[in-house]
Amino acid sequence: MKKVFLPFCLSLIIGHVLAQSALTSSDVSIEIRNLLEAHIINGSNHNGKLNLVQYDLLLKFYTNRDFQEAWTQKGRLSENAQKLLGQIEEARFDGLTPEEYHLSEIKDFINEFSLKNENESSLHLAYIDLILSDAYLKLATDLYRGKVSQEALKTDWEIQPKRMKLKFEEELESALKSGKLTENLKGFWPVFKVYPRMRESLRAYHKMEQNDAIDWNKISGNKVLKVGEYGKVVADVRKRLWFWKDLKEYTPEEVELYDSAMMEGVLHFQKRNGLTADGVVGKDTYDALNETPAALIKKVAVNLERMRWLPDTVMDNRFVVVNIANFQLDLVQQNGLDTIFSSPVIVGRQYHTTPIFNGEMSYIVLSPTWTVPSSIIRNEMIPKIKKDPNYLNRNHLKILTYSGQEVNPSAIDWSKTSSKSFPYMIRQSPGPHNSLGLAKFIFPNKHNVYIHDTPSKSLFSKDIRAFSHGCIRVQNPERLAEVILEDNKDWGHKEIEAAMHSGRETTVMLKEKIPVVLLYLTFWTDESGNPHIRKDIYERDRRISEALFD
Repeated sequence: MKKVFLPFCLSLIIGHVLAQSALTSSDVSIEIRNLLEAHIINGSNHNGKLNLVQYDLLLKFYTNRDFQEAWTQKGRLSENAQKLLGQIEEARFDGLTPEEYHLSEIKDFINEFSLKNENESSLHLAYIDLILSDAYLKLATDLYRGKVSQEALKTDWEIQPKRMKLKFEEELESALKSGKLTENLKGFWPVFKVYPRMRESLRAYHKMEQNDAIDWNKISGNKVLKVGEYGKVVADVRKRLWFWKDLKEYTPEEVELYDSAMMEGVLHFQKRNGLTADGVVGKDTYDALNETPAALIKKVAVNLERMRWLPDTVMDNRFVVVNIANFQLDLVQQNGLDTIFSSPVIVGRQYHTTPIFNGEMSYIVLSPTWTVPSSIIRNEMIPKIKKDPNYLNRNHLKILTYSGQEVNPSAIDWSKTSSKSFPYMIRQSPGPHNSLGLAKFIFPNKHNVYIHDTPSKSLFSKDIRAFSHGCIRVQNPERLAEVILEDNKDWGHKEIEAAMHSGRETTVMLKEKIPVVLLYLTFWTDESGNPHIRKDIYERDRRISEALFD
């Protein structure tokens, strides 16, 4: 993105009428054109304090309007300028930095006034016009596309961007003519209903930070606290529960006693943070309690940015969304307002992270076989087979050539077998023992990641469910299959149940493909306005936060 540096020395007061006898719209128009042309001809930046970052869009915008000023009329700043200033200040609740949209420069123009001569007046009116237009264009593009480039940041985010290509210079012209600049800028927000709710949470956190009187020194998590026990940290825990409004303030009979009233606050806090709601204050609860308002402001900002990255194309029909950080799958419809299926899921370990991308579910496999990925064969299975000759048989695994011939494991000299040059494939037969369980849901992708059942049901009781090799394990695959196939008369409950337990693979093609989005949100706000915070299990928040604020 090109930057133009312009000199800056004078400012204006909104509503102050300048000496209009000599100053005309034509004078300002000429200065706007001169400033824009200077950049084209010279090909170099001007010295000065102010930088314009949307030069190409500015050139299109002013060329389309014959370089006429957009924000002033007869030396007076328009109401649109005041509206824009308000929206720039509000940008902090989008997780953006108002100063990056010329906030100080615009305020200086509004709050200070200096006029030396009529020639200088037209030049400085041209400056402020460019400043205001640049501020709008940058804010609009950041709200619509996101401020941070996913590609430049090189995150694991591979969700396809928005397909609609807006002409922001035309959007600006329309907003100025209608006078509905505030509504226009809000129109660039993501279509997801959660976005404005998250903005209100961020607004509340900013207010909390301003009124913060808490000592945020780290609470030591050495002592696990249970209701009825005493501890020196109890008072600090109670104060933080009060601060976050998880607990109503009251006068405890004993300050260091973890009483039953306080337990209600702990349970509420744990639920909001995606922790096991058992009332036991352990390491994860202490870690969550140690998050400051400033830290949460950045966390919300990171997730608002992720919302701006999301495409709106999935909103047309039903779609599946998996929030990796929340270990949950939802099948939703009606613009995300109606959840018709929800289930806890298991996602990838930290060294087998589940990628962030979107695709289209096209078929379901009932009673699937499992062809073991070569990486798992090399890194995990061969060492186990060498240690335990019965490993293959016990796990219903067969060795096959790539032409489909079964190989007797005893015919292989395992002592000489190298994980780097194993010439066979390994396949697991269908059944309740199968690592994919009784069903898998396929949305073809380069990562070979899909949703599937699992025989390891006990893992769903954990609050941090990161145990897989990257695929998503769903707790109730039978019900998910029923909901997905509800428009297919051939596949009711009985048919699905029978096929899942048949011991023979059955592929069911979907009549309509269903969009699937695997995303990573460590914060969101529900329909009731309650904030939900999740642990950054893959440590993906930091790089986005640095790009937004550093």
